[in-house]
Amino acid sequence: MAENFCMHSKKINEFVNENFNSIRAPFSAGIELTAKCNLNCVHCYAKPNRKHNDMTTEEFKVIFDTLIEHGLIEAYFTGGEIFTRSDFEEIYVYAKKKGVLIALLTNITLLNERLIDLFKEYPVETISTTMYGYTEETYEKITGVKGSYKMFMNALELLQNNDIPFELKYVAMKQNFNEVDQARKFGKKLGVPMMVSMNIHAMNDGTTDPVNLRMTPQEVFDFDMNDTDRRESWVNIAKSILAGEMKLYPERASKRFAEGFLYPCSIACQEVFITSDCKMQGCVRVPYYQFDLREGNFDDGWEYLRKTILEKKASSAYKCLTCENTRFCEHCVGSFMLAYGSEEHADPFACELAELRRTFVDASIKKLLLDDN
Repeated sequence: MAENFCMHSKKINEFVNENFNSIRAPFSAGIELTAKCNLNCVHCYAKPNRKHNDMTTEEFKVIFDTLIEHGLIEAYFTGGEIFTRSDFEEIYVYAKKKGVLIALLTNITLLNERLIDLFKEYPVETISTTMYGYTEETYEKITGVKGSYKMFMNALELLQNNDIPFELKYVAMKQNFNEVDQARKFGKKLGVPMMVSMNIHAMNDGTTDPVNLRMTPQEVFDFDMNDTDRRESWVNIAKSILAGEMKLYPERASKRFAEGFLYPCSIACQEVFITSDCKMQGCVRVPYYQFDLREGNFDDGWEYLRKTILEKKASSAYKCLTCENTRFCEHCVGSFMLAYGSEEHADPFACELAELRRTFVDASIKKLLLDDN
């Protein structure tokens, strides 16, 4: 269920990028503890209950210790649903005692008093969970499980009453978009961060059914413009660009693209992802390059990811290399590959949305210049 939006992890990644950009080490890691899940969400990119053997407790400990030896600062645990593991408590305590920051991505429907006591004794950085709909009908239309809404709401109450840090996400799609505003108000009432994500990706096996659920680029842009906070964020970007505080092109992407590399982000450089069957990936979105840690060691896997991802060059025809909308685009080579079978097949959805946002920011900059005069 893990979307690639955990606000806590995003902040850690930004810190690493600002301070250790020149160092290649797995400072941040996503670890999929299990493929098993008690929900069956219509948009999920991860095929549930995949026919493989989840890592054992001992395998987790070996992998985790190895990551620490190589520089791990922060990790997030995801699934599947992490609380389906009978040894979750042992795994979590082991990780916490190592001094690593731990965030949990979970649907929280299996949260109970015992886990609450665990998080009181060993504080979690944050529990990141998704509200799939404001109403019971909509929520369960997404999750496919009767009774899951009440379990979710009861769990929220447990977190709230026990001062356990958590954040809310809302994955907006055709089935639940009409309840976004109600969900946002609900989040504000709880006093917790809530991120609305419009990102719906193809499944990790290449199945594109979830993509059909996403909003159109125009609908996403209209939401940006009609939502006070999101509109203000784009206006602030315009102000920052005008003031010279922010470059039109993100620094890492600009440098990587200028050198002709295909992947502009920090995957396989400052972050890594481990699947529940011990496969090592650059990130959660790139399952087509994997190294089996059951067959080889971490150093060999890290080198494999360097060659296959970090050092992979794009062809001269790859239009993203020279695109002027990089700052406004939710560019993801992994998503391109999964949806279209090619790493260089830019998603028209991302291109159209980026153009709409760029046009707005350009207009905002012109308006700011006029106001100054």
